[in-house]
Amino acid sequence: MAMTVRTIFGSACLLGFLALQAGAQIEGAYESIGPIPGKHSLDTVVYEEYINFTCSHCNNFRAAALPIKEKFRDRLRIVYIPILFRGQNDAAMRLFYIAQQQGLEEQMMNALFDATFRYGVNINDPAVVSYLARSAGLGEAYASEAGADWVTQKVEAAMAKAREAGVTATPTVVLQGTVRVLPRGGMQAFVDNLDRLITQLLKEG
Repeated sequence: MAMTVRTIFGSACLLGFLALQAGAQIEGAYESIGPIPGKHSLDTVVYEEYINFTCSHCNNFRAAALPIKEKFRDRLRIVYIPILFRGQNDAAMRLFYIAQQQGLEEQMMNALFDATFRYGVNINDPAVVSYLARSAGLGEAYASEAGADWVTQKVEAAMAKAREAGVTATPTVVLQGTVRVLPRGGMQAFVDNLDRLITQLLKEG
């Protein structure tokens, strides 16, 4: 029995060592939340950006991240995942998903950030969100779909995904579902680190 325990323990240690070795294949500042892909092993990288429309850092990241998104273009599969802070109304998230369905995801994301940071309006007020919907030509869609089950499911799925990924602050970027990257050291350091990590994950050439 003791030999079996030692064997199992030894196997566990070996697996732990191999996991560390796999994680060490890419260099940079990140937290592992799953098996890390090998260096230069991916044709495209899934880039999940967790945001909150009232977060000033997320607003600043919009412009700061443009060089990354332009540099890698079709080699990134960008997914925006809005989340809520405690006590926030989910009307803006609902409008975002309705706009997404209409092919207006980025336009609405920018409109929501601009409403908060350029015009200083409260997007936690459903009346404000309704006005933004009308301004974007989505008034009827928002009025009819804001409370729809599919929208509620989108909102709940985004919050569940954030919990599963351990996202507690925004902006947070998760690469390939396993590499969680936080905005530490300032915005430019965050961008430079993302660039470095993505470059290492993608196949060369």
